[in-house]
Amino acid sequence: MAPNIKNRVLVGTPMFLALIGLFLLDSVAADHGLAGLPPLIVGWILISIGGYEAAQLLRAGGLAADRLLIPVGAVLLLTAMLAVHRGDASLVVLGIFGVAFPAAAMIRPVLEGDLGKATATAAASTGITMYLGAGLGSIFALQQEAGAMVALMAVLAIKSCDIGAYFTGSWLGRTPLAPSISPAKTVEGLIGGMLLSALVLILAGEADIITATRPQLLGVGLVLGALGQVGDLAESVWKRAAGAKDSGRGLPGIGGVLDVLDSPMFAGPFAWWMMRGFGIADGIG
Repeated sequence: MAPNIKNRVLVGTPMFLALIGLFLLDSVAADHGLAGLPPLIVGWILISIGGYEAAQLLRAGGLAADRLLIPVGAVLLLTAMLAVHRGDASLVVLGIFGVAFPAAAMIRPVLEGDLGKATATAAASTGITMYLGAGLGSIFALQQEAGAMVALMAVLAIKSCDIGAYFTGSWLGRTPLAPSISPAKTVEGLIGGMLLSALVLILAGEADIITATRPQLLGVGLVLGALGQVGDLAESVWKRAAGAKDSGRGLPGIGGVLDVLDSPMFAGPFAWWMMRGFGIADGIG
């Protein structure tokens, strides 16, 4: 087994098991009136680390991004999205965030005397914070609306495309997908990944984990797989602009937390839109 693949398996397998365990823990928490809290706490931690890595990428690209403001902003936006979704707050909350955060993001470059990049820094910081908070916030909104197991299946389907694309591309890949962005990605890998995403949802339906028709599960799986790869490519653009191979070094063979979150962040809003009506079969989750 090639070293890079070995590292991915050694790091990815515990992460996969931990994800399943997290959502099962949420099922237990639901029995005590704490549904959604365990995943949300983990989400706060991951989005904070991902926000820090994003700020590092922006700084590597020449912008005076604040390494504290972006993680905090991402956590606040995710939480605000859930509050609005639950009806505990109005859209005014998001409106205030959209006004206050860009202004706050200008403070650091202004203090550093880099007025020429203040606007660019604020725009980039706000954009990436919105991307983080809205993307993961949508997964948690799906969890609130359709249940923990539906949200789990959405994440597994999206990440399965990463896995399927990697191995299918390694074995059968011939046609470059986006050579200027990610030379290793291939059309064959994308197709293999999308099929694996669809298979995950179909198997979930067959096991009565979620309720939906086979055509629905097939279509949603294919779309989520493809959208997840778009998210992966989007992050590759950021990394190339910053001259970085990975967003971090904490996960051998994978990179950083942002390298794990890239596909769910982009596909998350679409997962909520398409899967919120699937529901949970037989009370599971």
